[in-house]
Amino acid sequence: MSLSPAQIAALVEVSQIWPGLQIVIIGATALGFHVEMRWRQTADLDLVIAVGVDDLQAIAQRPGWHQSALRQHEFRSPHGARMDILPAAAPLIERGHIAWPSGHMMSLAGMDLVFAHAVARDLGGGHLVHVAPAPVVAVLKMVAYGDRPSERERDLADIAYLLDVYVEDDSDRRWDEAADVEYDLAPAFLLGRDIGRLARETHRPLIGGFLDRVGDPDSVQHAIMQRLGPSSWRGEEGALQRRLDVFHRGFEGALVDRAAEKETLEEGPQVTRTREVAAPPSTRKSRDRNRSRLSVGGADGTRTRGLRRDRPAL
Repeated sequence: MSLSPAQIAALVEVSQIWPGLQIVIIGATALGFHVEMRWRQTADLDLVIAVGVDDLQAIAQRPGWHQSALRQHEFRSPHGARMDILPAAAPLIERGHIAWPSGHMMSLAGMDLVFAHAVARDLGGGHLVHVAPAPVVAVLKMVAYGDRPSERERDLADIAYLLDVYVEDDSDRRWDEAADVEYDLAPAFLLGRDIGRLARETHRPLIGGFLDRVGDPDSVQHAIMQRLGPSSWRGEEGALQRRLDVFHRGFEGALVDRAAEKETLEEGPQVTRTREVAAPPSTRKSRDRNRSRLSVGGADGTRTRGLRRDRPAL
C-alpha cells in the first residue's frame, strides 16, 4: 500500500499537532498495507488518535483544513486529502462511544485493540506510520456493521474477501497451523485464529454477535455477504457458510489455547517458588545473575528504540 503525497503531507501535519501521541491508520487503507485489495479502492484515510472530541478543533483551525459540519469526524486537508479522524482517548474508550456535538453516537468498541496491536510501516522519505493489523481491522468492521448495517455493507465485503485472501497462497502458515483444514479455507481459519488470539473478554460478544447475524444461512445479512464476496464463490455451494464455520473453529481454538496458556502461567510461579526454597544459596545467586542478564533490553525494545531514533513516527 502506498499513500498519496497529499495523504502523507496531511499525516505529517496532524502528527505535528500531537507529536507525542500515537496516530494509527485503520479501515480499508490499513487493510491495504497487509493484503492486496483487488476488490475495491478507497480514497479516504481513516485515523484514530488518543485525544478527546474537543481536541479535534486543533485540526479544524489549521489554515486550509475543512471540517464537515454534519459529520465532525470528516476532514479535508489543504492538499485535498479526505480523512476520517476518530478521537479515542482512554476515557472515551472506557465509555465505549463518542458523543458528537451533533448528537450522533459512534461506537468505540474494539478500539483498544488498535493501540495495543498497531504495527509500524515505513512510508519512505524518513517517515513511519502506525497501522492496525488486519485482524483488528476485521473486528472494527464487525462492530461498524453491527452499528449501522444499512450504511456499512462495504464492511461485509471487506470481511468476506479477507476470508479468502488473509494469507498468501504460498504462506507456510497454511501447512504449519492449518494443515487439517482444506486449502481454500485456510485463510478463514487463520483469520479466526488470529482474532481469537488478540480478542479480550469484552470483544467476544461483539464477534459472536456478528457471527450469529451473518452465520444464519436464511438471514438477509448472510445473503448480502455471500453476494458481496469474491466472484469465485458463485459456483461453490455454501461458500460463505463453509468459511464462517472454519473461522469460528479457528476463533474458538485460539480461545481454548489461551485459556490453557493462562492456566499454565498461573501454575508456573507456584512450582518456581517451591523449587527456589529448596535450592542451595549458591544456585539461587547464579540463577539471579542469569535473570539479571536476560532481563536487560530485548529484541522488541531495541528495535523500537532504533526506529524512533532513526526516523520520526507519525
